[in-house]
Amino acid sequence: MKTAGFGLLLALAASVSLEAVGESITDLDLRLENVRDLINQASSEGASGVLRIAHRGEVLIEAGFGSASCSVDEAVTPAHVFMIGSITKEFTRILAFVLEENGQISVDQTVSQVLPDFEGPIGSVTLRQILDHTGGLPDLVDQDGRPIPYRVENDYQPLGRDQLLARAERVQLISQPGETEQYSNLGYQLLAATYEVATGKTYPELLRRHVFEPANMQDAGFWFSDGKRRSFADGCLAGGRRWGNPIDDNMWDASGPSWNLAGAGGLLSTAASLAGFFEGISAGVYFDDPDQLERYKASRMVFSNRRQQRVMGPSGSNGIFDAVAFWADRDRFSVILMTNRADHRGEDGLIRDILRLFPPDSFPRGNQD
Repeated sequence: MKTAGFGLLLALAASVSLEAVGESITDLDLRLENVRDLINQASSEGASGVLRIAHRGEVLIEAGFGSASCSVDEAVTPAHVFMIGSITKEFTRILAFVLEENGQISVDQTVSQVLPDFEGPIGSVTLRQILDHTGGLPDLVDQDGRPIPYRVENDYQPLGRDQLLARAERVQLISQPGETEQYSNLGYQLLAATYEVATGKTYPELLRRHVFEPANMQDAGFWFSDGKRRSFADGCLAGGRRWGNPIDDNMWDASGPSWNLAGAGGLLSTAASLAGFFEGISAGVYFDDPDQLERYKASRMVFSNRRQQRVMGPSGSNGIFDAVAFWADRDRFSVILMTNRADHRGEDGLIRDILRLFPPDSFPRGNQD
């Protein structure tokens, strides 16, 4: 599962000013009208997806655009479920701090301290280094532990947890732990495996109990067994060829995705449920200890001088589905964009243009509850 756009979103958060979009934009209604124009333009060019913008719990825009299917005229609605790619890693990250608060792991433990039988160079890397992509791990590897490039087909090859761990034991580090930042899907797959061993619970169970339920994320998961009928957006390849979606096309079994994805990608969500995750961070629903919440925030969020607050901008893509989110913590301002067409990728410009319409002075300070 690839990632994209995080640096772009943070740069925008730090640098965008009102003058960037013209002095004529002076109130919220006009800004929102400009957003609608952007969406209409993208839709006319063949893009499709969902956009959701909210401020302090008030939904300002929640709209689908384009088609949820590649060959059938099915309009996208906010209720459609999309793949969110590497935003899955945000849940894997927060789980580390939740499980640490519960006394089940420490983010400063090494892999071998959590997995005593684990052998190989990765054993000396700490969970914190893996969380920060500074563990020296390659991005993806083959069965012999050798680095390989990303291909969406690899995400759906069968791979069990024990096979993943055996693969990871063969890996040679590409840099010294803590030395440089190197994005690694393998690292997050390994984190999910360590959580399972440490807790005796499956990664999906941990997500449900510690992430989804506390934030009332009713439409997020690898699969859904609550009897609620849901509509899943199809992924469309370049030229409109159907790629499909994991649920309707049985891309994984009842236990969830292959360990080529687990911990690193593959989750499905509506825009509203994904927004619930960020609101849950602000509301403190994930931690009993406020200091642990602060440790998590400090590990994940970046202070934006322009916005005078901490922000985060995760994104994910498999080259077909794209998901991009922006969260400004103090203002509780969120923008979520999810798209489903390989030849109209949402974060390649649309999210940037939307964020430009909301400089730091977009909302009155007022009550900071």
